[in-house]
Amino acid sequence: MSGRGNVETLLVLQLQPIAVDTNSPDREGMLVIANGLLVAVLVRLAEPEHDNVGSWFLEAGFGRLQGQRVPAFPTLEDASRWLRRHLKAA
Repeated sequence: MSGRGNVETLLVLQLQPIAVDTNSPDREGMLVIANGLLVAVLVRLAEPEHDNVGSWFLEAGFGRLQGQRVPAFPTLEDASRWLRRHLKAA
């Protein structure tokens, strides 16, 4: 019996703070790195017109996350949970 089918691939997710030039007050950002690869850029919503100021928005996704449209995440923990789920899906 091969043990390979029972082994889950480890996903190491890192968040690295970075300023993002969004041409708006939404500048606080996080690079999302999964197993050494840049997979997304999150931006914290600060613009007064946003209904959800303080939430995190998926500004850009790469690879499997490219083109994903999702609502803003209330916390970084919520964003991380969603990212892990979608990155492990493939």
